[in-house]
Amino acid sequence: MFGLAGAGCFSHIRESDLPAEPIAFVQDAPNEGILSAAQFREALSIDRPDDDISYGKKVSRTTLALLDLRSGEVKKIPDSDNDFAMGWAPDGTHLLVGRIDSVEGALFLWTWNRASGAWSQISKERSGLGAGMADGPIRLVWHGLQALPGGKKTGAIWINTDERGDQIVAGTQGCMTPDLSSDGRTIVFARREPHSKLDSVILTATLGSGEVHPITRGSHPRFSRDGKWIVFQREMSSGNSDIWIMRPDGGSKRQITKTDYVEEFPAISADGRFVVYASARGDVTESHLFVARVSDGVEQEVTHNGQASRPVW
Repeated sequence: MFGLAGAGCFSHIRESDLPAEPIAFVQDAPNEGILSAAQFREALSIDRPDDDISYGKKVSRTTLALLDLRSGEVKKIPDSDNDFAMGWAPDGTHLLVGRIDSVEGALFLWTWNRASGAWSQISKERSGLGAGMADGPIRLVWHGLQALPGGKKTGAIWINTDERGDQIVAGTQGCMTPDLSSDGRTIVFARREPHSKLDSVILTATLGSGEVHPITRGSHPRFSRDGKWIVFQREMSSGNSDIWIMRPDGGSKRQITKTDYVEEFPAISADGRFVVYASARGDVTESHLFVARVSDGVEQEVTHNGQASRPVW
């Protein structure tokens, strides 16, 4: 169903130069047939009001898959219907996955062991817009709920540490899409200001600092596995969105893609040399995955049939 277009697909990027690490992504469920663009967008949506992180029981329409760029091979991840890839462990052995519980209608965090195929639930709290994992002082970060006076709730950023267990990061009310540096010390996330039509603000917080720091305008930030870079999505004045990259302190900011289309859900390769993202181009309403080289922005489409989105690398 997916694969490279042939020998000419990577005419500007040598196949041997591509990272060996697989890309996990959401695709049409092969046994359900190819979805329409509207059906796929609905299946991809995990955006819910901050006071209602519940999703109901969904009909199987999507599945998780792994894409090997060098061979073009795509393999379905077993037992992954209607799941969402959230991120990889720094060593690439485990995939962090959001799974919707059909009874409670809530999304919980699980890991999938790439070698053994075993699934393990790692969170008891409801999750929502984004999560990340590492082997460090902070082991897990996720978007969840915070109770407010009067019985109301709002979205906030949670972390799990060996020392204090689950806790909310101060100053993160209304924040979402968190990720975690590989050393388990710094988190990055986004916040859309209330009643603002502007793009979200990207912020960071470091364990022990007690402060959050805004660093740039954008959304969907993700660390590289070595923690040296953050890739993110930025809305442009023309109405499209492009992919950018920066250092964790906001320095060395650089635009990677420059098109008239919407590029979204970026992730960066383990070696920091390539980014992957989803986009629907021109008259084609299907969402496909594209890979771009960080050094010069040269990009190539890497899925071609059906629908693909929400990649993590």
